[in-house]
Amino acid sequence: MTEYKFLRGSDINRDGMYLELSVAGESPLAEVFYSDTSAEFYVTCYAQDIPLNALEELIQRARRDLPSVS
Repeated sequence: MTEYKFLRGSDINRDGMYLELSVAGESPLAEVFYSDTSAEFYVTCYAQDIPLNALEELIQRARRDLPSVS
């Protein structure tokens, strides 16, 4: 079974925060970005064939760990 890693960070150039999904030692597979400007979430996939359960986990964590829409 693949072990996924989640990395949360701030991006001042895009004015928001992100949560990345990756496999240890590899490039990010996907990202959820929360824009402070628009107060919306955006999903970007950097790879093909990402398991649905991994994307669902990423989205669930992003809703919990990134700033909430007010």
